[in-house]
Amino acid sequence: QKLIATYANPLISFTMNMVGSHKVFPLQVRTYEEGVLSIRSHCMAWGIPIVYTEEVRENTGYECFFVVNADPLKIKKVVSQLEGKSTIGRLFDIDVIRLDGTKVSRMELGMKERSCLLCNQPAFVCGRSRAHTVDELWTREVEIMWDHATLEYAKKVARIATRALLYEVSATPKPGLVDQNNTGSHTDMDIHTFESSALALMPYFIEFVQCGITNCHLSPVQMFSLTRPVGIQAELAMLQATRGVNTHKGIIFSLGIITAALGYLYGGQIPYSQANLQEICTQMTVELGADFNNITPETAVSNGEKLYIQHGIRGIRGEAMDGYATIFQLALPTMARYRASGFSLNDSGIMTLLHIIAHSEDTNVISRSNYATMKKVQRDIAVYLSQPDKTDYLTDMKVMDDTFVAMNISPGGSADLLALTYFILFYEGEIGENN
Repeated sequence: QKLIATYANPLISFTMNMVGSHKVFPLQVRTYEEGVLSIRSHCMAWGIPIVYTEEVRENTGYECFFVVNADPLKIKKVVSQLEGKSTIGRLFDIDVIRLDGTKVSRMELGMKERSCLLCNQPAFVCGRSRAHTVDELWTREVEIMWDHATLEYAKKVARIATRALLYEVSATPKPGLVDQNNTGSHTDMDIHTFESSALALMPYFIEFVQCGITNCHLSPVQMFSLTRPVGIQAELAMLQATRGVNTHKGIIFSLGIITAALGYLYGGQIPYSQANLQEICTQMTVELGADFNNITPETAVSNGEKLYIQHGIRGIRGEAMDGYATIFQLALPTMARYRASGFSLNDSGIMTLLHIIAHSEDTNVISRSNYATMKKVQRDIAVYLSQPDKTDYLTDMKVMDDTFVAMNISPGGSADLLALTYFILFYEGEIGENN
């Protein structure tokens, strides 16, 4: 009444439909704040000016009033979309109040009454007859908020993962690798092949995160076994998007592990930290060590098995079992150092890639040449990085690219670790400890 008298405009009153006495807790506050933002964005999108906003935050529940300058029926039509647009909209109680203090009803717009959260009956019928207990309703309300929050978290992580893949392939120039300049040592793929693949993988990154959340009550090893079917489907989607070209098989394995681990932390309400993430990744993949136990010089068949017998190289499985130490102990600090010295995100990525190549035994380089060539590449890059004042490093990278192409080598494993580095960098920048 005071706001209507002061501003002579209709109001939007927003509260949460929360039964019982326990109305304010972190998940509810997060949902309420999302509702406030949604009302603001809808009013802006539909040209409804917000003249004034006032909030009440008490233990009895949160409420937000928006004084708006528009026709009440138009306002009701717009905000009613929020109540049916998503699952949490079922919990939004959005009233539009006219200048005379009356509410605009849904029936005035020809809309049906809202249904019960637990059955298909009209909500007012169940409320009047007390068809459901307070505990039943409160539990359902929390389930709706939790399901929404976890899905939104999974979507955000998946978007970050896709962004990391696009930043990695776009980083230019990269020696022997596909970038914006050329296709490196590859003849069957280009930057657009990678872009198509990255976008095709986004839904599966969502599934990896959800798998971690849903199965956080299991051990990390048990949860990891449930991610494998998702990985197989992701590979098939990749091959379909690229017409049979393997662009991201290695990164599907690694990002699948890391995104599932992030879901596991989220679902188990374990605070995010690099140490916690590494620990879950290590626990998830502990049984991968058994893959190496029975390999002998006589039974080694695949390139990976032969490299393990000959040189003790465990490849990307070893990285996973070690909690991706190369990323957390080398790549991320290196990236941060270059960023702090003024390098762009692109150029920091290029220089970080060189450090990764110099310190990790890239099986892709070996498979396209031999072990001795890979070690020589490592030494040459280490010498280059030890030289101070590399002011023309981008030109140097182009020369190195020509050399790698002439040798037909491509450090794809190192590129995957660069993509993971971008992913952790972006994750910590966008979500971090706020998850």
